[in-house]
Order: sequence, then structure tokens, then C-alpha cells
Amino acid sequence: MDRVLVVDDNLSIQKLVSVNLQARDYAVDVAGTGEEALRLFKDGAYDLVILDLILPGMSGIDVCALMRQLSDIPIVVLSAREDEELKVRALDTGADDYVTKPFSPKELLARVRAVMRRAKADTTVKLPEIHIKDLTIDLQGRRAFVDSTDMHLTRTEFALLAELAQNQEAVLTHDALLVKVWGPEYRDSNHYLHVYLGRIRKKLGPELDSLLETVPGVGYILHSAAE
Repeated sequence: MDRVLVVDDNLSIQKLVSVNLQARDYAVDVAGTGEEALRLFKDGAYDLVILDLILPGMSGIDVCALMRQLSDIPIVVLSAREDEELKVRALDTGADDYVTKPFSPKELLARVRAVMRRAKADTTVKLPEIHIKDLTIDLQGRRAFVDSTDMHLTRTEFALLAELAQNQEAVLTHDALLVKVWGPEYRDSNHYLHVYLGRIRKKLGPELDSLLETVPGVGYILHSAAE
């Protein structure tokens, strides 16, 4: 049984999330503060964390950063619509996905299934490295490097870049990328691609960001050489 730690100081949200997860056979612990969350996290073996960004005392960003130092398990952050900057900071810190409040249980469960599916992806088969100019994508190690410098991609960013890299010079449609990287529940969630590919472009840097081309209204291409 997968174990989930839900971190939110709002008791109504704690209950909403916990009940829906438990109904689908997840074991759930809850915490109302960052300090309590870290104590539980260090004492327990969790498969996923759902983390509110606005917490009393220690912020969700700090909690995310400390958890990421200790473990590579998926972290899904919760953020209000006006917390765009916090959401970006959480992704920079290592969060794997985000859900914007208010959210439906169906939406949250879709995110949970998707990040856990990616986390459990089979890596037993030896996979090659892909080299494009100064970009190296280590499919086995699930890391990417620009001129030997680690890009520090999140799990989701890596999955997206790897999918594009394995289909160089092909136009991958929005739906194809969303279904492959996130899952069928994410069809029509094009804003996800905008957010994550924007972050990948930033990490590629000015010398390589032209590798990634947007085809308006259709999808994206990763070229085999920068133009």
C-alpha cells in the first residue's frame, strides 16, 4: 500500500484529501505545520507528499527544499491562484507537480496517479545517452547536462525533455506529450506544457534554447542542432 503524507494547516482540506486518498487504498498521514511534516517525513517511509505552500511557521518552500535533500520521492504542491511566484519557486526547489486551489478531488487524484506512475517507471533496461551539441541526456540516470553541468531537472522536466529527445525533429503534439509524460487525465492541459517547457528553456540557457521550437497550435520540436 502506498503511503502519502498530506501537509496542510486547513483541516477541511486535510479531511478532503485524506478521505479521497484512503478511499483508493492509500495509507495517509497528515501534518498541519512544516515542522510536524518534517518529523513525520524523517520517521516514515512515504511514497508521495502533498504539500501546501502557505503554512504557519516554516514555509512550504522550505519544507520542500529540506524534503528534497532527504529523498527523491514525488512532491505535489498546493497553491492558490495568486501564488504564481511561490509555485515557480516550489518547482525550482524540486516539486514534481502542482495543483491550484480550489481543486476537485478528481483533479488531485489524477495528479497523484501521474506523478507516482512516473516515479515507478521501469529503469531496469539499460538506456543510452543522447547527445545534441553541448546537451547530454542520460536516460538511464535520468539526468541532463549542458556542457557537463547538471541542469538539475525535476522528474517531470526530465521526462518531458527525454520524450522530445527520443523523437528529435518530429513535431510532438500537445496531447501526445501530455498523455506520454503526465497521463491521459491531462489531455487539454496545455498550460502545463507552457510552464514546464519554459523552465526547460531557461535551464538550457541562451546557447541551446533554440533547440526547442514551439509549433503554434500544434506542439513542440526538439531539433538535432541549434539553428
